[in-house]
Amino acid sequence: MNQTIGQGGGMAALPPRRIGELLSAALQLYRRHWRTLMAIAAVVVVPLTLLQYGIGHWVRSHGQQLQDPAAVSTSFWAVASASLLAALVGLLLYQVLTGAITRTIATEVAGQDLGLEQSYRFGFARLGPILVVSILVGLATLLGLIVFIIPGIYIGVRLAVSTQALIVEGKRGTDSMRRSWDLVGGHWWHAAFTILIAGLITGVVNAIITAPFSAGAWFIQGVAAAVATIVTLPYGALVGVLLYLDLRARKERLDLDTLKANLQASAA
Repeated sequence: MNQTIGQGGGMAALPPRRIGELLSAALQLYRRHWRTLMAIAAVVVVPLTLLQYGIGHWVRSHGQQLQDPAAVSTSFWAVASASLLAALVGLLLYQVLTGAITRTIATEVAGQDLGLEQSYRFGFARLGPILVVSILVGLATLLGLIVFIIPGIYIGVRLAVSTQALIVEGKRGTDSMRRSWDLVGGHWWHAAFTILIAGLITGVVNAIITAPFSAGAWFIQGVAAAVATIVTLPYGALVGVLLYLDLRARKERLDLDTLKANLQASAA
């Protein structure tokens, strides 16, 4: 059993954790499995980040050089189409990445092992449901932000562990959103501050890695951005999974046997 999550075995319930304990447990898991987590992230992050920076560089350089309006128009639509296609591919692959990393972390917490190939196989298999939940959560949060900023933030936090509920428990669509809503209920501030502090940590680390290369060539900037994302993305995913498990520990008696049964059922 993973000693950073709980003690004992069998039916021993996982204990609730304070924010500092969650962040510390995430860091310990990261240190233990950084090679696997970073490898999972790198498969998607490196090509997409370099593609993004390459397209941006092309637009900046050729936009200044082209003088013929017809050539400018043709180039604009070509680049716009390529950018849109890259964005759509990136959106889909990041959903796969989310599923792969989250599944890897959850199985590790349960005391099991999931390799790189199996992680991505699961991510691709759950691409549709993960994408649907991500879009629904995004729309609900956006609607709240349009109405007023505070409701948008409130809704976003209440739905923060929807993807984790989908991947671990196999809940689909609005069922995973309702599950997240119920779990966060009564612990909104705990979830909000956990997400906020984790976001600040990853933001600072990201800035530290990318800042020295901000004035460099586009390729160097792209590599730095890719490295920063590869380093920070797994930690954010770790915190998300541990927060989800912590909320379950606060709401219900969650033990490793139950978690393993959830993972086994959701993989079917």
